Amino acid sequence: MPTHQGLGAGGVRSVFISDVHLGHKHSQGLQLIRFLEDLRPKNLYLVGDIIDGWELRRRAGWSGVCTQVLRRLSDMAAQGTRLYYTPGNHDAFLRDTNGLKFVTERFDFVKIADEFVFEAADGRKFLVTHGDLFDVFERSAKWFSYLLGVFYCSCLSANRWLSMLLRRKGKSPYHLCSLVKRIAKGVVRFMSTYEQSLSEHAHRRGCDGVICGHLHTPKILEQDGFVYCNTGDWVEHCTALVEGDDGTLSLLQFYEGQPTSVSLPRPTRRTVREAAPTPRRNDREPVAVGDPSPKDHDRWRSSGSLVPASM
Repeated sequence: MPTHQGLGAGGVRSVFISDVHLGHKHSQGLQLIRFLEDLRPKNLYLVGDIIDGWELRRRAGWSGVCTQVLRRLSDMAAQGTRLYYTPGNHDAFLRDTNGLKFVTERFDFVKIADEFVFEAADGRKFLVTHGDLFDVFERSAKWFSYLLGVFYCSCLSANRWLSMLLRRKGKSPYHLCSLVKRIAKGVVRFMSTYEQSLSEHAHRRGCDGVICGHLHTPKILEQDGFVYCNTGDWVEHCTALVEGDDGTLSLLQFYEGQPTSVSLPRPTRRTVREAAPTPRRNDREPVAVGDPSPKDHDRWRSSGSLVPASM
């Protein structure tokens, strides 16, 4: 049974995961199952690309582990965890009426929307969305994303063989490949003004921060009281964003049954609207909203990650 050291003395109120890519041969669904099996959060957010529809169209990649992940999610819902799912570009079929109907009829315990407004235990509000709708390549040059995906898969395969030859223990076998991903996604951030667009959209929704995925880059940034969180992925990094009972947000990396790093944002309390605080409504249902239809803005002028560089 895994232990979740570093989460503090309090309990785990909410968990955010993204980019599991079930159906992809390099998805680390087994690590995710081990991470979730000892957790009983109040809320679990699936922040897009949980299922890799692109790969499933190309090849029959669904495995027993994929089914076990869905079974574990179902068990968590039966135990009282509330599940929310915001689709990404690889599981965009959930935005289609037929795809949405197919899933909700079989998994009626999951609420699905393009975005949710999540209220943390300390009163801060976060916009939760995958983020692909703010990626200029996904909106206007999808062919580039497909080509990048093919190249990326080849890099993952090469990285796995190299890790086997080096007999690396205790780290993801795709550890080195994350560097390639960071470079490619850095281009996306620059061309799309990705983080700035997401942050400004969240501001317009009246939120104190944003929680997203898509870039496979686990990160927590804070600027002028606004918090940007990227949950990372379950291919290279095996990371999740975790909220404690006091509203503290942590990035946890989990591999081979143990967490390997925990990072905390600098402030944890509300700073954006301190002059007019709102009552705490910890059990209030998150608000689901529609397609944000984002526009490009100036680039997010912030740097640095609270995740150790070794990740």
